Amino acid sequence: MNLPKHQHWVSYFYLRYFATPETRDKKDPQAWIFSKHEMDGNETLTNIRNICGKRYLYTPFDNNGTRDWKIEKKLDGLETTMGLIWPDLAHGFVDIGGSTLRKGLALFVAVMHLRNPEMRSFVEHLHDRLVASDKKMPVRPDGKPDISSIEIDGTTYTFDTSDWHDYRAWSKNDHDRFFVHAIESEAVRIAELLMQKRWSIVISETDVFITSDKPVLLGHESKEIFGFGTKGTIVTFPLSPKRLLVMDDMHEEPANQYYPLKKANEGGFNHGIWSNGSRFMITGRPVHEVLHEILFWADRHSET
Repeated sequence: MNLPKHQHWVSYFYLRYFATPETRDKKDPQAWIFSKHEMDGNETLTNIRNICGKRYLYTPFDNNGTRDWKIEKKLDGLETTMGLIWPDLAHGFVDIGGSTLRKGLALFVAVMHLRNPEMRSFVEHLHDRLVASDKKMPVRPDGKPDISSIEIDGTTYTFDTSDWHDYRAWSKNDHDRFFVHAIESEAVRIAELLMQKRWSIVISETDVFITSDKPVLLGHESKEIFGFGTKGTIVTFPLSPKRLLVMDDMHEEPANQYYPLKKANEGGFNHGIWSNGSRFMITGRPVHEVLHEILFWADRHSET
């Protein structure tokens, strides 16, 4: 098995669908990227191999000092499986209520959310916050915090302090190992929450939808702090330039339906996808067209 040192957090097979139409089926597909940060300059056309990748992102060192490839191999297996059914998801009208497809797609979306480097940064940021707040926590006689759970994004997690002193001294590799462990341990839980939602797909006759370097978008109409398990959370995920998966809690409405995209909503969906991105949008369309649609939608939205 070829073990890649450069590891994509947005799957390579998935990025291919967002390449330019003329390169999408070629050996080296290219896509436009455009940053939300002015210092990054203008849009750039680049090989999708250069997008959303980082060396050894999922292969920390084990206790023997060698790379642990377990999670990378599992991710590769999931991508291989989903790559087989993606053409139908990207262009067709599959039954998204079917159990097998639904489980696979829910897991893929959950993993796509968890494997993002932002989650790796969050792991380390959380560690720094917990260690910094050590002096403010109630303390047991052994010097460990006297707490049993913490709440993150609306979800309560058990907090085991048995190895607190070791946790305080974590190194970069410890954070790397915890990151890949979280992908494996949390993916099924999130997938199960997604399975409980009402699914639908918004469709376009032409290429419209963009994606980003963080393509799983969570939104809520009334709450500022929410997660996958929060009632009313809406999860959207662009499947291809012609298909957008929407998962919500509107169970009074028909489930597993395909809805034609309304022209007036093109910019709204892409605005959400780009805003949610960590840094840049990814598209096979001319960037100025995408930005024009987003700005047109934003102007109309500000008037209502």
